[in-house]
Amino acid sequence: MEFAYVNGKIVPAHKAVLSIFDRGLVLGDGLFETLKAVDYVPEFYKEHYSRLKKSAKRLKLHLPVSEDGLLSIINTLCKKSKLKMAVVRITLTRGMYTGGLAIDPTVEPSLMVSVREVPAENKRLIEKGVNVAVSSINKIATSGLDPQLKSTNYLANIFAKAEADQKGCYEAILLGEKGEIAELSTASFFVVIKGRVYTPPIDTGILPGITRQQVLKLLQHGRLDFQEKKVFLKEMPKFEEAFLTSSVRGVIPIVKIDKKMIGEGRPGVLTKKLWQMYIDRCGKNRLKCAKSIKSEN
Repeated sequence: MEFAYVNGKIVPAHKAVLSIFDRGLVLGDGLFETLKAVDYVPEFYKEHYSRLKKSAKRLKLHLPVSEDGLLSIINTLCKKSKLKMAVVRITLTRGMYTGGLAIDPTVEPSLMVSVREVPAENKRLIEKGVNVAVSSINKIATSGLDPQLKSTNYLANIFAKAEADQKGCYEAILLGEKGEIAELSTASFFVVIKGRVYTPPIDTGILPGITRQQVLKLLQHGRLDFQEKKVFLKEMPKFEEAFLTSSVRGVIPIVKIDKKMIGEGRPGVLTKKLWQMYIDRCGKNRLKCAKSIKSEN
């Protein structure tokens, strides 16, 4: 049985409820974070909490739990749910809707945390790679107030992913204002050209993905050639490798874009190397986080 946390209470997930008048539901007025936990310990938790805190401040949302407090909630939920590998979803909304659009600072926010099993397909995706499609939905349509916020208003991403599904593809690429590759509907984008790794810069209007940040650190520490630079579809014939990154899936090879083969049409050497480096980094990060949890207890 899976458990969830809703506004101070831990309950069986199937009994978790939220008011139909919550602004997260009525207005899409909220934020979320998704991360992975292994052996009851969330990966890169400090980075996720920091982004959640900054986003909450940007939206004038009160975050009603401390860094240590939220970590304890996640750890407890994973243990009670008996999930050794879990997808953790943290959702923060502005609380009860009282009519109109005005922000009432006296209204208590709503905080929900849920856990579920990590999809079994992840291993297959890493071994075989995935096909992605270019969406007709421009990245500008998804940005809303600020592209660096993980807002609960995800309609543009949903419809971009729907386009990819219709084409039989795993993910959708969203383009920037000038037709440059921005990101995918639920992931960051990387490509290898002449042995150098490129990823779109933040000013393309993309989310500063946590896994994206970790891969950039791996490239730097491993003294691998990389650059944050705008990449365009017309450069696709030069793509030797490509991959996406996300907190739950890690590093996933991209072998086709709109049915056009990338490199040899299979996961590349550099992508595999970065995948292993990322796995090792996750392990080291969990050890640090686990020590933090033990010290709390």
